[in-house]
Amino acid sequence: MHQASSVGGGSYCLLNILKVIDRHLWNPIVCLLDDGSLRVEVEKLGIRVVFFKEMRCIPYNHSLLKKSSLETYYKIYYSIPAFKRILQENKIDVVYLNNMMLYRYLQPAKEAGCKTIMHVREHWPEGENQIQLKWAQKAAKRYSDKLIAINHYSASMFSESSDKMTIVYDWIDLSARYEKVDMDKIFNEDTSKLKIFLYTGGMQKIKGAYEVVKIFSETRKHDDERLLFMGYDMNKPTSGRKGLLKKILYKLGFDINELKVRAIIDKDKRIKCIPATYKIVDYIKQSYCMLSYFTIPHANLALAESIIIGTPVIACLTEESLEYSDNGRLANLFPFQNQEEFSNCIDSFNHEEMLKIIEKRKCVIEKLFSPEDNIERLNSVINRL
Repeated sequence: MHQASSVGGGSYCLLNILKVIDRHLWNPIVCLLDDGSLRVEVEKLGIRVVFFKEMRCIPYNHSLLKKSSLETYYKIYYSIPAFKRILQENKIDVVYLNNMMLYRYLQPAKEAGCKTIMHVREHWPEGENQIQLKWAQKAAKRYSDKLIAINHYSASMFSESSDKMTIVYDWIDLSARYEKVDMDKIFNEDTSKLKIFLYTGGMQKIKGAYEVVKIFSETRKHDDERLLFMGYDMNKPTSGRKGLLKKILYKLGFDINELKVRAIIDKDKRIKCIPATYKIVDYIKQSYCMLSYFTIPHANLALAESIIIGTPVIACLTEESLEYSDNGRLANLFPFQNQEEFSNCIDSFNHEEMLKIIEKRKCVIEKLFSPEDNIERLNSVINRL
């Protein structure tokens, strides 16, 4: 089960799982919310897709006092009969939840006689909305047969179910992700002597799009510095009803992230935008440094990918970034949500020294995210059912 219908993030991980599952033992069926690009990719693997339009995720770290939170929990409750019908009609033996936000479907799956696996990908901050987290922990302890976590922090959230837990990192396989890139064409100039900073998070607020472009534009005044903003098309129209509403609200003082970011990019010709791409290797290789400013802690796979490719990274310090950078040895980490220290980190990091350190110790990260090791652990968990 996966709640998204587009390809990206957890969807890539789902596709990786489907590619390595033992098809002699298992006949996977993917349950999605609705149609989209992910359905196409799944069917390319010869795997059937069913739709569960009532599917809902629990609100991620949101207060129960919010009207939208209560409405979502209500919709989840009333989606259960439709979920049980899908299990029955498709003769399902095992239900695999691709993230913990779907945990409410563990109980009805068990009641329908299924084995259950929940893949924990989230970072639920300690001390925030603990009632909702406890509900997830109790459901996992009572109704899951196996738990898989993508890192140690995710695993620690379910410490009471440690006997069911296995850490399987979202393995990194860059073999099919190379395509030659012409940076000169992107920037319309000779880039051979330029320092190109790379940001890959698109317009997502949680990836720090605004903070990255703001700090770069305001503090990086050197003529030889550029920023490549990946994950957004500046040719995307902002017209239409939705676009007009955003513009009106923005002028009235509302915090519209997309328009804030666009305004900075429009004024700074050193920043170039390109759409997201799966074939990211050559972009990272040709970059001087990758910039990351997560506003909510979560797994930073791009950080690990950059280290493996050999490009320095500047990222905020979280449990995940420490784990993914050999306890901070292989990345330049600044205090979480501290824009001043982010800027200072860009100023002070020693590029040549970091290149040497990464080259010497990146094997540690390559081992951590090894496809062979993690695929073996994943299949071991599934096949033990």
